[in-house]
Amino acid sequence: MRDRALAEGLCRFLSSMKGKRVAIVTHVGGDADAVGAAYVIKRILEEIVGCAGVSVHVPEELSAQVRAMAGYLKLEIESGAIGDVDAVVLVDIGSLEQAGEYLEEVMGANASVCVVDHHAPPKDGYPKGFMVFASESYRSVCELMVDVAEVMGVKLDRSEAEALFLGIYYDTARLSIADQEVMGKVCELVRLGVNPSRSIQSVEVPMDISERIARLKGAMRMSVYRIGEWLVATSKVSSFQAPVARALLSLGCHVSIVAGEYGDGAAVSMRSQQDFFSKTGINLGRDLAQVVGARLGGYGGGHSTAARAYCRSTPDRAIELCLSLLESLLGGKLSTV
Repeated sequence: MRDRALAEGLCRFLSSMKGKRVAIVTHVGGDADAVGAAYVIKRILEEIVGCAGVSVHVPEELSAQVRAMAGYLKLEIESGAIGDVDAVVLVDIGSLEQAGEYLEEVMGANASVCVVDHHAPPKDGYPKGFMVFASESYRSVCELMVDVAEVMGVKLDRSEAEALFLGIYYDTARLSIADQEVMGKVCELVRLGVNPSRSIQSVEVPMDISERIARLKGAMRMSVYRIGEWLVATSKVSSFQAPVARALLSLGCHVSIVAGEYGDGAAVSMRSQQDFFSKTGINLGRDLAQVVGARLGGYGGGHSTAARAYCRSTPDRAIELCLSLLESLLGGKLSTV
């Protein structure tokens, strides 16, 4: 078990919710990790703890994969307000702004607020009174929930095991950054009935033509820079910034930065190869996304090799600041390739 004290603390909080009404809120759009963890937390609260009611909320528009996963798990995702609840559980939210349309309601709620996460904490921390169960040592929130189930003595059924497997699988870049601890848990989930190929195929969504076009445009518009042994690629697209950033990595760069207009500002997605993080220690979520978001009037966060920021700025300015930060962190100047 990666962090027994953390898992035990979260168990105590969940157990204290008996007879209460709880709302679970993920980050904007959700993803497999957020939805998988939310599903298992909901099941534990309803079936083991005995809550009076549990709702799951995903801010703004659901991604195609989240819709597929929710359908596969038969998880109902509420589209309305949180309403009158006793507690709000924020799942996989690295910064409060990621609660999107629910942020104001969460901050003004007359309820306990609990954060369950695995990202670098916000630079300014969480509001006083929030209960925070988070550690960067976990590769995903779903991995943490495997430990929570063990501590609580909960025998996961197949659907719960599948939910946690899918969250772990996708948040570890299809297990490419999984360590021995993660793989041990994956093996345990398989023993509980998970058929990996069936589970993955059930939520995989074929790439639509819009994403294909965005990826190709991202490659066409790409600028490439070099600093020492590292190659950095940047691009701009109006949508699908995250898939485009992943695609640029597959072309050979070590770091990709892709921005586009978002609302009255810009969204910027960042990705890096694992060896870039291992050798430089540069954490995209902490060292780039959080800083870019804060400096440009927005917010940001994420993982060591995958992050996103939202800014009150232009895509060009967001990219420019990312490159400037990389130069400072790497101690050199970027040159155009």
